[in-house]
Amino acid sequence: MVFVPSAEKRAIAQNTVIREFPRCPVCKGTYGYEVSGSSLDHFKCNACQSKWRSEPLSNGSISSMTLVQPSGYDLRGIELPGLNYQSAFYKNFDASYGAFLKNYRSQMTSKLSSTVSLEINEETVWAWVGSSIVRLPSVLGSLASQVGVSQIAEHAGHLFLTSERLIWLQDGMFNFEIPLEDLASFTPASGYQGGEASIIVVKSAKRNIEGWLRLWLWYGSVGNVEVARDNRAFNRVRGMVFRQQQIKRERIHKEKQREHVQVVLDFSSIRDTLAKGGVVATTFKCPQCSGPLDIPETGKQTTCRYCGAMIRPVDLFDKIKSLVG
Repeated sequence: MVFVPSAEKRAIAQNTVIREFPRCPVCKGTYGYEVSGSSLDHFKCNACQSKWRSEPLSNGSISSMTLVQPSGYDLRGIELPGLNYQSAFYKNFDASYGAFLKNYRSQMTSKLSSTVSLEINEETVWAWVGSSIVRLPSVLGSLASQVGVSQIAEHAGHLFLTSERLIWLQDGMFNFEIPLEDLASFTPASGYQGGEASIIVVKSAKRNIEGWLRLWLWYGSVGNVEVARDNRAFNRVRGMVFRQQQIKRERIHKEKQREHVQVVLDFSSIRDTLAKGGVVATTFKCPQCSGPLDIPETGKQTTCRYCGAMIRPVDLFDKIKSLVG
């Protein structure tokens, strides 16, 4: 026998949600809510599809609530599912969410730095809860199947994305890292050995590292949303990873260019470069004071006679490139 809430209790539940949240906490929409559950303890925004669980709404109040599904449009709240907060948290959601993100990033940075030595200026971008998947050796796997034990072992941990690398901490201990410039793969796998488990594969282009990770990106109304089925949560995470990779590669490229220029460039090479470009220039503006700066015949530094600044050929390099195209 299936229990169906009465029309009176359903009306009370609807009025409770609308009274407490005339606008959706996440999208600020005013399109109302869908109330569900045999105890009328779930409500979902009709606009952005964000969904919460609370005490029975037919009691006429909402003291606390748990997000079970983030916004379907922009995934706002993707980090919150499973966490219970007082309703006041959602009544001032923008400020509350911003404070949560800041605090979470600080906590994750502390957790990471307590185990791994971070580089100077290395920052934690974000971290995701998950588990690593390890296939047992074939001999053990055969034995395991005979005694009814899974042939795949899972170990809980966190995947950290920093400005420098991807780091997997397993059970609080360092397991592996991949510098972002060496990351060759961050792709979903629809299954493992014919199984239904959806996982992420991360590979290094230079090191013999290949990690199989299950990342729980949010908990939906039907359980864990699997990242390998073309869902937007995974696409967002992958976008964050490769954006950081692009930033680091550009930084490395600029550093290499500058190092090369600093090593090989002197004032005589500046004159040669200008001559090859058909440009005749003997005076530039000082980068410090903009006063006229005479270029010496040779050497690796000169002094501005107006402000006393020490000028190297590299300090004029960008200006030279603009002249010779």
